[in-house]
Amino acid sequence: MGAGIPDFAYSRPVKVALRLTVATGVFVLVASSAYAFFDVRGRARERRLAMEREAKAVAASLQVGLEHLPEASLRSPTPTLVDALNRSVTGWRVAVVPSERAALVGNDERAATSDRNRERQNRWMRSFLEVPKLAILDDDSERLYHAVSLHAPSPVRRLGDTGFEVVGMLEISRPLDGLRDAARGDLWRALALILLVTSTTTAAMGLLSRSVISRPINKLLRGVDDVAKGDLSHVILSERDDEVGAIATRFNEMTFSLRESRAETQRQNQAKLGLEQRLGHSEKLATIGQLAAEIAHEVGTPLGVIAGRARTTVKKAGDPVAVTKNAEIIAEQTARITKIIQRLLDFTRRKVGVPENVRINVNELVVLTLELLTGQIAAHKVKYQLAQADNLPRCVGDPDRLQQVLLNLVLNAVQAMPQGGALDVVTARVRRSRPGLEDAPPQDFVQLEVRDTGPGIAPDLRDKIFDPFFTTKETTGGTGLGLAVCVGIVKEHDGWIEVDDNPGGGAILRILLPAESATRTTGALPAMRG
Repeated sequence: MGAGIPDFAYSRPVKVALRLTVATGVFVLVASSAYAFFDVRGRARERRLAMEREAKAVAASLQVGLEHLPEASLRSPTPTLVDALNRSVTGWRVAVVPSERAALVGNDERAATSDRNRERQNRWMRSFLEVPKLAILDDDSERLYHAVSLHAPSPVRRLGDTGFEVVGMLEISRPLDGLRDAARGDLWRALALILLVTSTTTAAMGLLSRSVISRPINKLLRGVDDVAKGDLSHVILSERDDEVGAIATRFNEMTFSLRESRAETQRQNQAKLGLEQRLGHSEKLATIGQLAAEIAHEVGTPLGVIAGRARTTVKKAGDPVAVTKNAEIIAEQTARITKIIQRLLDFTRRKVGVPENVRINVNELVVLTLELLTGQIAAHKVKYQLAQADNLPRCVGDPDRLQQVLLNLVLNAVQAMPQGGALDVVTARVRRSRPGLEDAPPQDFVQLEVRDTGPGIAPDLRDKIFDPFFTTKETTGGTGLGLAVCVGIVKEHDGWIEVDDNPGGGAILRILLPAESATRTTGALPAMRG
C-alpha cells in the first residue's frame, strides 16, 4: 500500500586512481620537460663556451708564432703562409689581414664592401689600429669568428709608445653547424628521455594507485550499494593498517549498528503492531458490548411474539388452521432472531493471523454495516439515507477492519443525535492530490462520507479527536480509542480521514482510500432509506 523504496542509481564517476595517475603523469611531464629544457640549453652554452675558449687558445698560439716572422711577411702575407697556417690547425679557417687594408676608403672601400667578409675584416682592422690590444669574438648565422692584432717593433719611438705597431690582423673562424647538430641531438635525446620517464612513472603510478586505492574503494562502494539495497550482512575485510583500513573498519561498525537498529526497530514495530491490534480488538469488544445491549432489546420483541403464539397454539391444539398460522408466525420470528444474531456473529468473528488484503466493494460493505446497525439507528430515532456512486472503483484492503472503521463512525454519528436526526452515508469516486503533496499529480480515490445533524465538532477539537484516550463522552463511558483506532486502520490502507462541517448542521467525517487502478464495480446497489 505504501510508497516503495526507490532504487538508488549511482552514476559512474571518474576514478580516483585515474585522476591521480593523470595528475602524476602531467606533473612528471612538466617537471621532466623543464629539466630537459634547461639541460639542453646548458649543454649548448657549454659547447659554445668551449668553442670560444678553443678559438682564443688557437689564436693566441698562432699570434705568437706569426709575430716572430719578419715584418714583411705580416704586411704582405703570401698564400703559402696562409695555407701552412690552415694546415697547422684542424677545423679552423685562418686568415691574415695586412694593416694596409684599413686604409681602403672611397671607391676602393665601396668595391671591397661587395664582399662581406672583406668589409668585416677591414672594419675590424681599423678597430685594431685604434685599440692595439683589442680582441674580437663574434659570429653570424653560419660561423664563429675570433680576431687578434699582429704587432711588429716600431722604428719610431714616441713618448708613451710601447715600441710596437699593428702590422696586421689574425682571424680564425669555424662553422656553427656542429653546435646546431649537437643541440638537435640533445633535443631528441631529451624528448626520448621525457617520454620514457613519463610513461614509466605514469604506468607505475597507475598500477600502484589501482592496487592501493581503486580496489579498496570499489569494495567499499559495493558494500554501500548492498546497504542501500537493504543488505546489511556485507562485511569488508580490513587488510591494511592505514586510512583505507580505518574506513573499512568504520564501515563494518556502521553495518553492525544498522543491523542492531533494524532488529530493534522490527521488535518495536512488532510490539507496536501487537498493541494496536489489542487496542483495536478492545475497541471492537466495547462496540460489541454496546450492540449486544441493543440487540438484546431488539430480540426481546420477537421472543415475546413467539411465546404468545406458543401459548395460543396450546389452547387451540384442536384447530389445525390456527396451529398452522401460529407455527408460521413462530417460524418467521425465529428467522428474524437468527438474522439478528448472525449479523452480530459476522462482526464479532475474529480472524487469526495476518489479515489478507482483498478487493473490496465499498458499496456492499456499507450496506452490510448499516444492516448490522439497523436496530441501533431506529432506537435513537435517526433516519438514515445511503447514496451510492455508480461504477465505484474497488479498493484493496481488509474488509473486516474497514467495517470496524465504518461501524465506529456511524455509531459516533448516531450517539451525537440523542434526540433523533438525519444520517447520510455517501460513497463517491474523486480525483485529487494527497494532503502535503498538492504539487504531485492527482489520482483516483474512493470517498466515503458519514454526515450527521448533531451539534458538530468544534474547530479547536478537530486536531484532538483522533488522539488516543481523548473523548467527549466521559459521562457515557467513551474510551477515547475509537477514532484513534480508525485513523490507524485507514493509514494502514494508505488513506486518511478528514473532518468537515455539514452545511445542514452537524459534522462530516470523510474517508479516502486509494482506488484500484483500471478496476470498476459492475454496478451499484440501490439507495436505501431507513
